[in-house]
Amino acid sequence: MGGQIITGIDVGSSNIRVAVCEHSLRDGTFSVKALIKVPSEGLKNGYIVNADNTSNSIRTALKEAERNFGGRIKKALLGISGVGLGTTTDIGTVAISRADSIVSEFDVNRLLAESEARVTEKPNTKILHSIPSEFKVDGRKIMGKPHGYSGNKLELKTMFITVATPHLDAIVTAVETNGVEVADVYASPVAESFVTSSTSSRNAGLLIANIGAQTVSLLTSEEGFPTSLKVFPIGSLDITHDIALGLRISLDTAEEIKVNGETDKKAQKKVAEIIDARLSDILELIDTHLKKIGRSGLLPAGIIFTGEGAHTRGLEDLARKQLGLPTRIARNSIPEGLTAVGSGEEGTNKTTARSRERLERARNPEWSTVLGLAVLGMSNSPEESLGIRVAKRTKAGFVNFLRQFLP
Repeated sequence: MGGQIITGIDVGSSNIRVAVCEHSLRDGTFSVKALIKVPSEGLKNGYIVNADNTSNSIRTALKEAERNFGGRIKKALLGISGVGLGTTTDIGTVAISRADSIVSEFDVNRLLAESEARVTEKPNTKILHSIPSEFKVDGRKIMGKPHGYSGNKLELKTMFITVATPHLDAIVTAVETNGVEVADVYASPVAESFVTSSTSSRNAGLLIANIGAQTVSLLTSEEGFPTSLKVFPIGSLDITHDIALGLRISLDTAEEIKVNGETDKKAQKKVAEIIDARLSDILELIDTHLKKIGRSGLLPAGIIFTGEGAHTRGLEDLARKQLGLPTRIARNSIPEGLTAVGSGEEGTNKTTARSRERLERARNPEWSTVLGLAVLGMSNSPEESLGIRVAKRTKAGFVNFLRQFLP
């Protein structure tokens, strides 16, 4: 093989997903080696309620991934989702330390560290990502880098994406008990943003809405930065349950109808009413959040839907009508500058065909998190983009983030 092998794991309430990808430093290719989905057990709304069952589900997914990949998975990047995710904002101030009153790396580093310390004082709170959003020098807002400005006081507003510590510890343990080291952890909405959206759309103003089985996760971005994150304990499984109850059919049949709409004409109207009613509930929650942050109808790049629930019939049209924003279903892509193995028309052998099939599957919205994790795990970057440096937080501390501000 010779390339860098990266594994992403998404532990969802309904399914465990694993992606094994290879990034070749030599020729800049990126290939999907394995895409595995197995039912998950022991979770509710993203929380582990039965650790043994969850660990067993993860073990099944990892073994299947190794069988498909043809190698051993020793470490992986983990996406964290569910109602344990949250945000908090801190505004900190420090006196500029240099004798010539010029903002230095030391000042920014100290300010960030003090803000982080205040957040981690809260019980059961672990910071996943630190996202500085606004610098001020002597009360004047600074556009871009604060380094080089002179003054007496430096102020910073920072949004922290956090996770409940017991939730994080339980999921990491569930993975590592299967002999796989968790190399890094990301909030799933942050990870999937890098394969579902462009830098220009994140600059303009964008909402990524992941409709999972039991949760809906929202991430807004503006000026290249995540600006809010919200998780609701409702999901596409609620739609399936409503159809099953309404038509008195099995959950499997209801799921098939929800996605493909294959039912008799007599039931079609009732199914449409059930789906629209539940989707309207979800969209109302989304709009309530957007109103709270002052962005209802005010995101030029619109909404991108991810997650398996994005396949629900009628979602795009209803969202466009109800929310008044451009709307589309995610179509995952890898960063510019890389060549996706299987994306071209060349070759007709079985290996090329399988590569093409895996890549095509990976573009679907339910694979956004694990594909995003694989991109984040690459060693030589498209991580040079602003957003990914913001995201890469758990091991490197503030050092990687600070490089964008300081010489």
